[in-house]
Amino acid sequence: MTIPEQVDAYRALLDEKDRLAEETKANNRAIEAARDALATAMIEDETPQITRNGYSYTLTPKTKYSKAAGKAAGKDAELMDALRANGLGDLIKETVNAQSLQGAMSNLAEENDDELPEEFEGCVNVYSFNDVTRRKSSRKQ
Repeated sequence: MTIPEQVDAYRALLDEKDRLAEETKANNRAIEAARDALATAMIEDETPQITRNGYSYTLTPKTKYSKAAGKAAGKDAELMDALRANGLGDLIKETVNAQSLQGAMSNLAEENDDELPEEFEGCVNVYSFNDVTRRKSSRKQ
């Protein structure tokens, strides 16, 4: 294979990677919409768990926490101050790891009747939703 042919093959692979990334984003949006519709139906029908085709689907309320946008407004400094004031300064590196923040905020909210201390208001986004977990079922239906 000549160098120009190798360049063409490499470019084709990069183009395919971009196409697959777009398909993945679209698929993830479709999965989220289907999950939300299923969770709503399960809530409305008062069906917190169902087994179908060898899998068990369970309605699971979840709350996600993420750092609120707004560097210009000083929100980063507010968040760092709030983390330190609540004994969570060890999460601070140069940035706050999203998964570490999720775990810490979950624990902090759990300790405070499912509410974050007011220092975090405007610094941390709170997104609550009903998730549906899928596990291989031990019985067939």
